[in-house]
Amino acid sequence: MNRILFQVVLALFVATQAAAQSGDASQELTRLEDAWALAVQTGDVETLRLIIADDYIGTTAGGAVQHKEAYLADFISGDRNTSLLTTEDLRVQLYGATAVLTHGGRAESELRGEKIAGSFRWTHVFVERDGRWQAVANHVTSVPGG
Repeated sequence: MNRILFQVVLALFVATQAAAQSGDASQELTRLEDAWALAVQTGDVETLRLIIADDYIGTTAGGAVQHKEAYLADFISGDRNTSLLTTEDLRVQLYGATAVLTHGGRAESELRGEKIAGSFRWTHVFVERDGRWQAVANHVTSVPGG
């Protein structure tokens, strides 16, 4: 009987610890998502450099593929200016040391003289390495009629 009780208590402890860690990770990832959006709006390249992993690959709404340095170059040169970037309906899904974040929102930007505005859906993939979460992939899709 004591052995069964011990196993039940141990299982509850492990489940509680996992849930607490999952909640902490979700909060940290939500904070990073907010920091990313703010950094895009303010052109904060140093914050973007910390959030985005060196092996990052992104796919734009137009289908272009960008690696980290090309993404950052648009901010460094001043070719990208974002006046609005909202995050709506954020969902964080954890898979161990990998997380998938999906959300909608609106964006108003100018990229190399071209105005970009509308509603979009984003998928961000984060990986935890050395105790730190970083974005390794991004995909954005334009929402028709948005």
